[in-house]
Amino acid sequence: MRLRILNETGHTEMVVTSSEVIEQITDHPTHWVFLDGEMTSREAIPDVSWDTVEDVQLVPAVVGGFYYNR
Repeated sequence: MRLRILNETGHTEMVVTSSEVIEQITDHPTHWVFLDGEMTSREAIPDVSWDTVEDVQLVPAVVGGFYYNR
């Protein structure tokens, strides 16, 4: 499957096995996980049927918003 790891300078793309992708997910604990374009919780990773996954993206978590309290 294809793995793409995004960061502040761009991205790294590689072809990996299911065990390698799980290792990368573990190595990037603050990244969001997208499997075939769908955000997937880390709790669901052990239940994934990796034979059906073609594309994995690890994306840095984005926190936005503004809070103003008068």
